[in-house]
Amino acid sequence: MEELVIYHSQNISYIDPGSSRYLTQLLPSSSIPEGWRSIYTLRDIESCIEKIQPVRYNESLLLFSTLRLVAHSSGYCLGSANWLLETSFKKIVFLSTTSNFNHLHPAPFDQTVLADADAVIVADVVEPSSNHISFDRAMTKLLAHTARTLRSNHNVLIASPSMNILFDLIGMIQTYLKSIGGKEIGPDRHDIPMYVVSPIADKSLKYANICGEWMNLDRQSLLYEPHMPLPHGQLMKTGALKVIPSLDSTVKPEIREPCIVFAGDPTCIHKGSIVWFMNQWKSSKDNTCLTIVPEAPITDEIKPRDCEMTCVHTPLDTRLKLEDIPSILRVKQPLKDTRYLLIPKMKGADLVKEELSNDLKTKVYIYTIGDIIHIDLKREWEEITVSEKLAKSIIPTHRQVNGHHVSLYAPINGILNVYNNNLELHPDMSNLRDNGQALRIQVELNTIIQQFKQNSIPIEIKSSQDGEITIELPSDLDSRVHIRQDSVTIVSDDERVRSLLKSIFIN
Repeated sequence: MEELVIYHSQNISYIDPGSSRYLTQLLPSSSIPEGWRSIYTLRDIESCIEKIQPVRYNESLLLFSTLRLVAHSSGYCLGSANWLLETSFKKIVFLSTTSNFNHLHPAPFDQTVLADADAVIVADVVEPSSNHISFDRAMTKLLAHTARTLRSNHNVLIASPSMNILFDLIGMIQTYLKSIGGKEIGPDRHDIPMYVVSPIADKSLKYANICGEWMNLDRQSLLYEPHMPLPHGQLMKTGALKVIPSLDSTVKPEIREPCIVFAGDPTCIHKGSIVWFMNQWKSSKDNTCLTIVPEAPITDEIKPRDCEMTCVHTPLDTRLKLEDIPSILRVKQPLKDTRYLLIPKMKGADLVKEELSNDLKTKVYIYTIGDIIHIDLKREWEEITVSEKLAKSIIPTHRQVNGHHVSLYAPINGILNVYNNNLELHPDMSNLRDNGQALRIQVELNTIIQQFKQNSIPIEIKSSQDGEITIELPSDLDSRVHIRQDSVTIVSDDERVRSLLKSIFIN
């Protein structure tokens, strides 16, 4: 965000929300008379970041006392997460930008987040395409063009963001050049220097080396040794990799050629440092410009005028493909309940829905931006906690089974309090048993026996030494009733039998 503001704010004026021109910013792009929308400022960014609550790796947050939020590694980059939203009985998973490439620096994709998920919302996956180039093939192509250009003593410009794949790319290029012989990356004059040109590059590169919890296990182990986990740390220390925050003419940096330059914002080459280097090296077709962002190839139409540089598009895309989703979900089967899968509308979405149609427990919905989709996540039960005071007053009833005393049940009488979506049962102070004000259930045994006869239910009556009377129902009903001086307890697993017994005693 800071990089965007620094690159574009010199050409786009800020329009205050109180200005009469501000309303034009809310219109469609074709209706804006100025041609450009007003961009936010660095102060706006600071104000926005202050309102964001940072979440650490696998940290569990409790929202509104009922919703638990956990960030699981998505394997895409440092800090990229898939989100688990969990209530007492339901689990919703938001699958954001995710990668299955385990040989890169981020912590691998944590698939345990999908276990027993009631709903999975998928976003930012790669659309199936006949022109898709695999990551390994694109990386091989990039390394080959880089080596060929440097061998001819010319320069390599890589249009890359100042984070994410850059941390792997620096190390891969260094290792590849060392493996083929010839010039290597280093600080000496006979070596090849690297430059990262961005106002946020220094901050980004240094911060990346302290985010150990978001890295894979091999990188994490280096945190406990006198080595930096990412290779660019050592290159910066020796001077083989230098950061250039600005190409301002007043502070023009010394750039030693031939070299490798990483410059940011490849989505708009007419802003920032990319256009500066393309104009600087445009006279020779032996200089190479490589773009790695999948959606931002550099074509002849957008290159600077008279630019002879060789431009090559090598898209380094590690995101999950849409067709990978069914195989990932099958790893976590079998399912106990129905699972709902929401996938974005794109090419191949109908095929995924058809593939999963044979799974009766998975229902697939295809969504577009702004859609409202209703899915059945209703719960039949609600979790209630018992206050400490009420818990101390509960006296479990014991029954002798095979010579042992086993606690079976305990009647609870209380008042349900609801606060901040938290349900808690407190003692009912209006019903105190010990002062004689308790509501006592008077049972006329003869009347009860007549009620059972009227319903054609044979019963067996037992009494204990402490005065408790037990009414046993036939074995096929598997139910019984315990009658005490001040309470009646119905024990039954069948809801219909329980309702019948309740009606007998209430009447």
